[in-house]
Amino acid sequence: MKLKHLLIATFILVTALPLFIGLYSLNSYTGVQYREQVKSNLSAISQIAKLRILAGVERANDNVAQIASRTQLRRSLALWNSTHEARHREQIIRIINDAAIDRSYLKSIGVFDHQGQFVAATHGFEKLDSLASAQFEDRPIRLEQHDETVQLSRVAPLLLDGRLTGYVKVDFSTQFLNQLVRDRTGLGQSGEWLVAIQNNDGNALFATPLKYDPKAAFTRTVAFTEDTVPIIQALSGNELVLEQSPDYRGVPVLASTRYIDQLDWGLVAKIDESEVNAMVHANRSVIYAAELGIVLMAVIVGVGLSIYISQPIENLKTYIEKVTHEGDLSDPPRVTRGWQEVRELTAHFSYMMHTLRTLNENLQEKIEERTAELTKANALLEKTANQDPLTNLFNRRFFTLRFEQELDRSSRYGCLFALVLIDIDYFKQINDKWGHDMGDEVLKEVARFLLASSRSSDLVARIGGEEFCILIPECEQDKVIVYLERLRCDLTELNFTAKETLFTVSASFGVAFYQPGMLSGKVLLKQADEALYDAKNAGRNRVCIYQGQFHT
Repeated sequence: MKLKHLLIATFILVTALPLFIGLYSLNSYTGVQYREQVKSNLSAISQIAKLRILAGVERANDNVAQIASRTQLRRSLALWNSTHEARHREQIIRIINDAAIDRSYLKSIGVFDHQGQFVAATHGFEKLDSLASAQFEDRPIRLEQHDETVQLSRVAPLLLDGRLTGYVKVDFSTQFLNQLVRDRTGLGQSGEWLVAIQNNDGNALFATPLKYDPKAAFTRTVAFTEDTVPIIQALSGNELVLEQSPDYRGVPVLASTRYIDQLDWGLVAKIDESEVNAMVHANRSVIYAAELGIVLMAVIVGVGLSIYISQPIENLKTYIEKVTHEGDLSDPPRVTRGWQEVRELTAHFSYMMHTLRTLNENLQEKIEERTAELTKANALLEKTANQDPLTNLFNRRFFTLRFEQELDRSSRYGCLFALVLIDIDYFKQINDKWGHDMGDEVLKEVARFLLASSRSSDLVARIGGEEFCILIPECEQDKVIVYLERLRCDLTELNFTAKETLFTVSASFGVAFYQPGMLSGKVLLKQADEALYDAKNAGRNRVCIYQGQFHT
């Protein structure tokens, strides 16, 4: 065997074959990692979608809370309950029509008396003879079908002086849900979103149109016994990523399931397994082509190098034969090139590996950048869920959480804290006289004033239309009263200008103090509300302290 052939065979066995095996193993590993990346991205976008739904529902809850907090509505309904005079019903209609103006996604409002009988409603409300309020006790917000469309309905009780005067039922458009299911970014060509609830039979009932069945909303169901279907797993409270799981069409899919506990909804983001496999195979094909090119290049370079190494030896052999047979004593051929080409080949290979490392680093940077974007989006959603969008104060939801925590801490350690309810006097007149834009400016300025006048440990929140609250922990009763009187006086010195007219505002304060043995936060809220009511009845622009006896 010639040296040239031996070098070629040795180079292929020692270099090209191990290179092929190593790249093949790398390709297999890359395929697995690519699939894991798809699963991770699917789980991330399903979590974001869940937070978007909760944010939309929270906006609806805020709107209902603002409507239910209207004192005039509750008073007019109480008068209707006792007299059934038409003028009280007309007043209720005017109030709810005014409340429905400029509210995002709000469709209609219906009011029912304390016995659940229909009283009045805005245009487009599906009239009910009576309201079975018990069906909303566990889930006060739910999806309903009305005129072949799906709507989000929320029922809230109306209380006046601690007594039930009736109920308000507010219906919202599910446009935010439809926008979510139509936006299939990150779900490929075959992916889709599924949102479902449980019907009376306990089966999964789709609440939105489906990509492959646009008329599925409140018509198509999946039996709850089909526990391998992703939407059933979601409604069962399981949040996981399923592989090769059949969807409602029986097609294997890769799916991420989410359970929205507050609403008892199931949410699924899915992609057909055929598309995922096609993407993995396409990625592998590219790497296979690159591997084949690398190996072919290595073989060609090896053959060339083998020839290049053996050629000077063959030339020397020819020269010796000529000397032996012909006696030619001329100078032997000069070897001007040699192992430098081997070093150049090594440099090229090193450059190739450097390129692969650079590609891997760029991929890692993109993954980290995507993770940072998702973290920022989650932080923004969390902030939106806890903050009032107009005043930037904490909203009613966050206040409720902090109030329960403070009540628990005070009951354990015996700490005194105060709950202050603040209502801007004659706020409706400001809106009627100067417009809602001026009303919003008053709310924002009062919010800035309250926040600037409070301690860092105090919690200032907006819990209704013109209603604020301050939670003052670890305080002394006499000092709180002095502080609130100063706060009330300073508030009246705020100046506002509308249409070249200078005006001021005032507010009524209702205060209740936590007392040892008080186990229910509802009692303290009721006491503060009664104190606020006393302040308004006494002429407004004053601070009233609850003086009655508390009951646990």
